[in-house]
Amino acid sequence: MLSPGSTIPQVTIPPTPGLCNEPTQLRDLAAQGPIVIYSYPADNTPMCTRQACMVRDTVAEHAEELKAAGLRVVGVSPQGARSHERFSSRHNLAFPIIADEDKAILRALEALGPLGIPRRVTYLLRSDGTIGDAITADLRLSRHTKFIRQALETVGA
Repeated sequence: MLSPGSTIPQVTIPPTPGLCNEPTQLRDLAAQGPIVIYSYPADNTPMCTRQACMVRDTVAEHAEELKAAGLRVVGVSPQGARSHERFSSRHNLAFPIIADEDKAILRALEALGPLGIPRRVTYLLRSDGTIGDAITADLRLSRHTKFIRQALETVGA
């Protein structure tokens, strides 16, 4: 896991609906405004679905505050764009999910565990190009939604 204060890795984000229309560097996206980015292993698995729905509910609950603070929430996992579209549609997710089929983004974010399995890592990416905060919580899903609320307080302060 990357440490708070370290530089956001230079990694290319593929075109992602609701985030970017062309390949873009993660640092450049963060320069446009702070981002909470969370990783998860796979679409449509029980824990990942629960996590995504918890994030969805937190984003909905704090939508106006997030908008006022300019804070965006983004998911990332190794499935393709079509899988993410179906997953987002099925669960009414109102935030973008980056398709990281070659796991380059997950690798750059140090979010891969043993055997290359994605871990549940959440980062606050600051617009100055640094990591503002980070957590790893593979089984305690509520820590990720708490992190979003804390990031909102940090960014909105």
